[in-house]
Amino acid sequence: MVTLNETLEEITLFRGMAKEDIDSIASNTVIRQFPKNTVIVNQGDDTDSFYVILQGKVDVFLQNDKGKEIIINTLGECESFGELAPLGKIPRQASIITTEDSTFGIISRQVFMDTLLTKPTVSMQIIDLLVHRIRDLTEEVSSLALEDVYNRVARVLYKHAEEVGDKLVTEKLTQQDIASRVGATREMVHRILKELKTGGYISIEGKHITIEKKLPSGW
Repeated sequence: MVTLNETLEEITLFRGMAKEDIDSIASNTVIRQFPKNTVIVNQGDDTDSFYVILQGKVDVFLQNDKGKEIIINTLGECESFGELAPLGKIPRQASIITTEDSTFGIISRQVFMDTLLTKPTVSMQIIDLLVHRIRDLTEEVSSLALEDVYNRVARVLYKHAEEVGDKLVTEKLTQQDIASRVGATREMVHRILKELKTGGYISIEGKHITIEKKLPSGW
C-alpha cells in the first residue's frame, strides 16, 4: 500500500504542492479501513468530509426509492471522492461502496477549506477536476439515454479492460456488475455476452473477460 503522503502527492487536487504543505494535510488526515461491501457514503447524507483512496476500490452508485441501482463510476488507489460536500454543504449526491477491502484518508471540511483558501493552485485544480467529473457524468448520461444496451455493454468492457500482452482483459466483472453499470437486466447482459463469445469476440475465464478482437459496432 502506498503511504498517505505519496497518495496525496498523486491526487489531482494536491499535485505540485510543496512537501511541507502535503505534510500538513497528512498530519490532519484520519486513516480508516473498511472491509469489502461496506457503504462508506449514502446518497442524501449530510456529511462533509473528503476521501482519498489509499488502497482498494469503490463503486459510485445511484439508487431510487424502489431500490434500483446503477453504478456510475469506479474509483481506485490514488483517486478521491467527496469534493463537492465540503464546498457546498450539500447532501451527498451518490452512494459509495467498497468492492474490496479498502483504506481511506479522510480529510475534514475545515482542513479542506483551509487548503483551498491558502493555496490558489488547489482552487484551480478543483475546478479542473470538477470539469472532468461533469464531462464523465455527461458521457454516462448520454450513453444511458442514447445508446442501446449492447453499445453500453461494449463501452463498459472497454472501459474496464487493460492490455495484457496483445489482448484486452477486464478487471473482475460479473454479469450483474455489468448490468448495474448499463441499466439493464442481468439476463440481457448474459444474452449479449453469450453471443459475443459464440462469435469469437470475447472469451470468459472466471470473472475476467478477454476481448479477442474488435467488438462489432452493433448487435
